[in-house]
Amino acid sequence: MTEPLAETDASASQRKISRASAYSACIQEAMRFDRLPSADYLLVMTILHAVLQGYSEERWQEDNLRTIQLLHQQLPDRRTNHADEVDRYAQTVSCLKDLLLWPW
Repeated sequence: MTEPLAETDASASQRKISRASAYSACIQEAMRFDRLPSADYLLVMTILHAVLQGYSEERWQEDNLRTIQLLHQQLPDRRTNHADEVDRYAQTVSCLKDLLLWPW
């Protein structure tokens, strides 16, 4: 009975690693073509960690509450895509979606 559980844990772990590898490849692609702003790099790294851990968007938001709150308080950057968003957080999410860097 322990073996099927071990297989399930191993396959779940493998899926997380596979998703994280794919996400990392997207990050590298965005960086290669200078599409990922340096200001968003740390946020993307927290998302990579969340993907590797298998976290939901809600769990990621809980872990990064302070950063998200600060971005909600900032106006969107008018020099960047999605300048029509309501705040910097919404703008960042939209830009990350464009780059396929929003995994949820």
